[in-house]
Amino acid sequence: NEPIAQFRNSILAGEWAKVEDALSTIGIRTREDMNAALFLVKRQQFLELLEARKLKHALLILQNQLSTLTTDIQQLHRLSSLLMCPSAEDLRTAAHWDGSGGRSRFLVLESLQGYISPGTMVPVHRMETLFGQALAYQCEVCKYHVRPANQGLYVDHTCPTSVFPQELQFNLKGHQDEVWYVAFSPDGRYLASGSRDKTCIIWSMDNFSIAHRLTGHEDEVAYIAWSPNSKYIVSASSDRTLRLWDVEAGANLQLFTGHDETVTSCKWLGTNDRFISGGLDHKIIIWNTNGTIIKQISSPRVHDLAVSADCSLLLVADEKTDIHAYDLATLTFMYSLNEPTEVMSMALSADARHCITGLRNGELHMWDLDARARVREFSGHAQGQYVIRCTFAGLDDRLVATGSEDGLLFVWNRNTGQLLARLRGHTKTINVCTWSDQAAALATASDDKTICIWPAFHGAPSHRSDPKAGPADSNEPEEISDDEEEEEEEDDDDDKSMGSAARSSAASLDMAF
Repeated sequence: NEPIAQFRNSILAGEWAKVEDALSTIGIRTREDMNAALFLVKRQQFLELLEARKLKHALLILQNQLSTLTTDIQQLHRLSSLLMCPSAEDLRTAAHWDGSGGRSRFLVLESLQGYISPGTMVPVHRMETLFGQALAYQCEVCKYHVRPANQGLYVDHTCPTSVFPQELQFNLKGHQDEVWYVAFSPDGRYLASGSRDKTCIIWSMDNFSIAHRLTGHEDEVAYIAWSPNSKYIVSASSDRTLRLWDVEAGANLQLFTGHDETVTSCKWLGTNDRFISGGLDHKIIIWNTNGTIIKQISSPRVHDLAVSADCSLLLVADEKTDIHAYDLATLTFMYSLNEPTEVMSMALSADARHCITGLRNGELHMWDLDARARVREFSGHAQGQYVIRCTFAGLDDRLVATGSEDGLLFVWNRNTGQLLARLRGHTKTINVCTWSDQAAALATASDDKTICIWPAFHGAPSHRSDPKAGPADSNEPEEISDDEEEEEEEDDDDDKSMGSAARSSAASLDMAF
């Protein structure tokens, strides 16, 4: 309307008397809001007077008007110190202000809109905000959300089935026994796997070949964590130790001895020189990569750990039915989430607002951590005896994935709970699945000694794929006879107890981590 248009033009023209008069007529609700709005106007006027070297007039504005509009003494002191600036250039530098000829007046207009009803004055960037909300909603309801919404608003965003991970690209064979853990490097260039055969393998995602085979652990490798810069991994083992490895060189840099039982989980803490570990010995330890212990606390027996991206939150899954939340800066307990049965694994969303828990009864639960409430359940997969590590997947963590004891990979839409796919690539229990935005793929590891790569965008050639690469096998895994499977499972079951610490029956407290 015309008064609002005049108000806007008066601000941009620096006609402060007209602006002040208009503020009293445009419907600012409270006296407190009116004072705050007037302070913004008078501060801009004060700065412009200083810029024009009208020091006496500026001083009167400061003493007689600005000082009556705020109780923030420190801000008044900062403004008064600007009177000492010898030039307009020094003033702009000291005030972090771009002057009357810059964008400062427009910024005042933006700030004033916070005190004016949107029904009176349409907020700045409102159309841009609405467009952004429209795209966000389309991504929210996208069934298969694995690629960005980059087609604009000419058509609604949707990811077609052809870009969803549903075809096996490679079956990686290199371990001599069950593969218990797998993780992509943050930059998507490598995949690291840990096995019951006591080794780790670093796989190149450029050609799916083995870059390094890492030996040194005396028992099963149960967990692997990548450093933020993708240069190092830490491996956790049933031999009660952790090891730090240089990925490029394939060299063991450090041995960490501080746990008295199986080390079940480890996470880096935002930098490339600190990480945290937990084990079945009731210990949580923060380490420096030089081998020293920074801090240690007593805890329940740890099945799994999760750390938020900003390193403010630590979640600990115990050997019973609880998830414990800690303030990571101080390692002080905050709250617990209780599940109806044993928690075998968990995963934390990138924004740390949700976590999913994998339970022994064959269910996945998603929790809203702000509300501390269970908000969704996912079921259909087979889980009971062994650890199966679940994960968020897809762009913005819009998918949930987990393996199953029948060798299938299950993928759900996180927001609706709809089962999107049951993918077959393994012949035995899938122990872990993990997603990488950079590699645009899911990876799964299994008791059948193999790793499967499930790429998104499978309808088009992968930018990292090479069908002729290394030991990778792009065909379906070889089927085995029932007799061979029964014989092998009998041998496996002898070791799947807490003696190997990471794979156990529910019959005792010494269950799978």
